[in-house]
Amino acid sequence: MSATFAFSESNTVLETVTDGISNLNFGSNDSPNLNTTTYPIIVNTSSFEKYIRAKFSGIFTTISNMKFWKSLGTYVAGETITAAANVAFATPSQTTNADSGIPTLVGSALAIQSTEIADPTLITTPGYTLYIRLQLNTTGSSPSGAVNQKTLTFQYDEV
Repeated sequence: MSATFAFSESNTVLETVTDGISNLNFGSNDSPNLNTTTYPIIVNTSSFEKYIRAKFSGIFTTISNMKFWKSLGTYVAGETITAAANVAFATPSQTTNADSGIPTLVGSALAIQSTEIADPTLITTPGYTLYIRLQLNTTGSSPSGAVNQKTLTFQYDEV
């Protein structure tokens, strides 16, 4: 047997958790599986923050060496994605946060931790990682309309 992996997204003031999200689209609404046509980001504003976690289930011994980064996709003019690892959940906001740009190389990837007290670098029972906070930001030089698709990678070792 092996671990089953899925991304989960948390939204709303009281934290509504959606396991197994189908997309990580950024937009002007705090909801999972967002339709960007319905909730576009206005030029010179930011998206609502996304609070995501990896969820592991199934039968496995250990998950370790968890990393997260943007592996593919180019930005349009004035567009950035910021990210912070191992943060606490807070009500997602559309106010631009002070997080750093998401790493674009595996060598500088965010090191993701688990919720396990004994060793937060490992997952030994089914459960979640700590949160990754993401936000898409635009400037006045950003073109209106859809941005380029990006690939965000979550890598881990399983024993």
